[in-house]
Amino acid sequence: MFLFPTVYIFSFVYAIHLLLKKEIKGFLIFIIFGLPIYINALSVAFMYGFGRVIPFMQAFKEISLFLAFGMVLLNLKKKPKLHLVDKLMIVFFIYTLLYLLLPIGLYNFYNRLIGFKALSLFPLIYFTGRFCKTESINLNHIFSYILIVSIIAAIVLLLFEVIPYQHLHTRTGFMDFNIHYYDGEVSGNYGLIWTFETESGLKRFGSIFSSPLELSSAAILALSVLLAIATNRKNKIDFTNFYILSFFATFVCIIFAVSRAAFVNYFILFYGYAHLIRNKKLITYFHYFFITVAVYLMYAAFFLKGNMLDFIIATLNFQNTSSIGHVVEWLNGINAMIAHPFGMGLGSSGRVSMSAKDNIGGENQLVIIGVQVGIIMMIVYIWIYAAFIKAGLKALRTATGKKKKLILCVVLLKIGIIIPLMTSYIDTFNYITYTTFFLSGLMINMIVSNPDKQSIHPLNTEPALSDMPAI
Repeated sequence: MFLFPTVYIFSFVYAIHLLLKKEIKGFLIFIIFGLPIYINALSVAFMYGFGRVIPFMQAFKEISLFLAFGMVLLNLKKKPKLHLVDKLMIVFFIYTLLYLLLPIGLYNFYNRLIGFKALSLFPLIYFTGRFCKTESINLNHIFSYILIVSIIAAIVLLLFEVIPYQHLHTRTGFMDFNIHYYDGEVSGNYGLIWTFETESGLKRFGSIFSSPLELSSAAILALSVLLAIATNRKNKIDFTNFYILSFFATFVCIIFAVSRAAFVNYFILFYGYAHLIRNKKLITYFHYFFITVAVYLMYAAFFLKGNMLDFIIATLNFQNTSSIGHVVEWLNGINAMIAHPFGMGLGSSGRVSMSAKDNIGGENQLVIIGVQVGIIMMIVYIWIYAAFIKAGLKALRTATGKKKKLILCVVLLKIGIIIPLMTSYIDTFNYITYTTFFLSGLMINMIVSNPDKQSIHPLNTEPALSDMPAI
């Protein structure tokens, strides 16, 4: 277990070392290898009696972000041309910053700061990718690192959770840490929280991540990267051993995370991919797949018995406790937005209010934003999300090489997390948030800086991905 804090601290130290040398790669190394194990690193450190260093370890994220953001700003040689997404990001950040500085809501400045950090740091992550020097980033390496993390997660999942059928988080001090720092409470049947099991008692696993929900979202991220990196110039997939292993890893993670939203989007992502690369044969296969699923559901309704039938039917008609919980939280949040269209203040929904046992709304990224800072900012967030997809789809028509792969990855990722966005506070998943918004910023960076040709010149000298040897 000591490997969790060891790897986390080492990745941070190495990141700072590279950032001080003005290498943005350091920030990415910490994001990819440090943030997936963030909660486990902290909980293990707390379990071993290093509680005093926890606040410093918690600050590693912000320290690395501020250093990276400051570095890219100082390296700007001319005034950047702003894209629509840039302007929307600035509006969101400044508007929510006012909610921090002004005494809006019931919480004090410290709690508002925590709420602001959870809600509004993503523009800084985005601008770090948006204004960095694209020639300093080896996209092949970054994508490969993400796939390696998914493979590690799958191995840990199988060896330490699925085979012994025991949650890894029961051995990392997760609940003691959660109780001490977030005022959490033990719930469910396994000494953790309800997130780690289904209504029927089936265990849901989180592997190296903070929860099954983050694991499933990480699988979506890895699959988006895999489809992008494995697609060759002819819009066909290169089946190397490494890519096959990576796909198996994402599938294992999505299965044992037992997240309905992510599982559905896992296959929607494939369908969207088939349309993006205009592969009619793959689209036809998915039509057959959907027909097969429909037939299975009809079979289940008439012949299947027991927990699996109950799980399927309750999911479809929103009668299970999880689905009901989502709906109740959505309705509470919507009612709060109607009563307070300009928001109830930072911290009124999400992590701060949950710790205070006074949460309003939740289980939905958009609702949480709307409850805190109002309907206008919720619309701006949706606009940002849609603008990413629109810009990516438009640029994808003429993009080639690494630029095409990055755009394909970001667009697929945005499609892949739509449903999880509606059923969780996905921006609290540090690994997903930092990776997604950095890559999104890098995509807009390429589109704006060189819209008609590849914008990462040095990487064009690398061998094509299809020519790389299998691992």
